[in-house]
Amino acid sequence: MDKAGLIRPKCDNDSNDIEARIPIQRTATTSRCKARLLAAIVSIVLAAAVLLSLQLCGKLTAWAPFSIKGIDKVAVEQNTAIYQPDAMTPSNSDKVQVELFVMSRCPDAVKVETVFSEVIPAVHSIMDVQLNFIAKLDPNSTLGAQCGHGVAECHGNIDELCALKHRGDLPTFWRFLGCLNSHFKDIGKDPDLTLQCASNAGLDTAAFLNCATQQEGRDLLKQSIENTEFAGVARSATVYINGKNRCVEDGGWRECPGGHSPSDFIRDICAAYKGSRPRPSICAQYP
Repeated sequence: MDKAGLIRPKCDNDSNDIEARIPIQRTATTSRCKARLLAAIVSIVLAAAVLLSLQLCGKLTAWAPFSIKGIDKVAVEQNTAIYQPDAMTPSNSDKVQVELFVMSRCPDAVKVETVFSEVIPAVHSIMDVQLNFIAKLDPNSTLGAQCGHGVAECHGNIDELCALKHRGDLPTFWRFLGCLNSHFKDIGKDPDLTLQCASNAGLDTAAFLNCATQQEGRDLLKQSIENTEFAGVARSATVYINGKNRCVEDGGWRECPGGHSPSDFIRDICAAYKGSRPRPSICAQYP
């Protein structure tokens, strides 16, 4: 313990006569001490990063890093809120509305989007998709929001919203989304990668870039977050079909009474469709 009453970390070869040792020995001891302290700090930082990543995807909702304005406690706990989606993408009113409440840099969101990569080709003609991002509105921030995984996630959210709005069709958007997700660590961080994904998917890259880099993208993010607040959803990833909670992937699938495989979602979308356009042939498998 030093003169101030603080306990000093003990390192190898510490002793009361350390000042009497030759300079080389004292330097080696000090270096070992600093190295051990640095290793301890790095371990703490890494552990905190892992914990934060888990909680921000909804695994530790009791420790949420920020409160989400307008969320009803019962709705968050039971996730049974029903509301009318405010579609931000062109859609026909008779289509089944599928909403994904997600974070672009959340692994749980990628799991759900991967499942839907098999749903979209089968029933995209009778469904529409809306992305609602889980974040906190902040008019003082550059992008108008604080996102759980940092500024990069806010950029990733905007990129996905702009791609969804300016898609040719849902399969085109899902090709873009799959490309981003296959480079998960770079989402929101590598504009060249994002543009390459947009081009490879067949998006109108000029319209996409104009949206992602201008006020249009920030407006889409604001509307998306407001939709999430209104619905009272706080866990990424949550799936709604026609305004009602259908399933949650939150460190594992839960609250999915109808199952969570691609065929389960295809069946429910076929059943929910009441429009006049021809149903996809696959729907005949689910009378």
